[in-house]
Amino acid sequence: MVFVTLIYFLATLIVGGSQLITGQTAAGLSFIAAGLFGFWAGSSLKLAIFAPEMRPRLVGLLLAASCTALGLLATYVTGVRFEAFGQDLHGAAWVIAGLLAGIMGTKRRRYILPPEADQV
Repeated sequence: MVFVTLIYFLATLIVGGSQLITGQTAAGLSFIAAGLFGFWAGSSLKLAIFAPEMRPRLVGLLLAASCTALGLLATYVTGVRFEAFGQDLHGAAWVIAGLLAGIMGTKRRRYILPPEADQV
């Protein structure tokens, strides 16, 4: 699934970079930032789902929620829009696409639990 991650980041850089080149600096930077936040949210969500204990699961879910909120905030503040398949879409759609790319592009990791403190 590295292919999904690569394509998503290339598309993010191309669309955000084209907005930067055309003089829409705030929109281009927020599109790139929203793409990164969306991917990080999806990645932390997948890692939280497979966490063995409640505390890392909760931290992962909080990270996913905060990254999603930051990505959505970046797109709503600047009002960034992009065109995909002939449709004019709001930047929030790119955050959702990043969330999906983060879920699909992150490998399931095996957690190694720390040794118990009472075992000396």
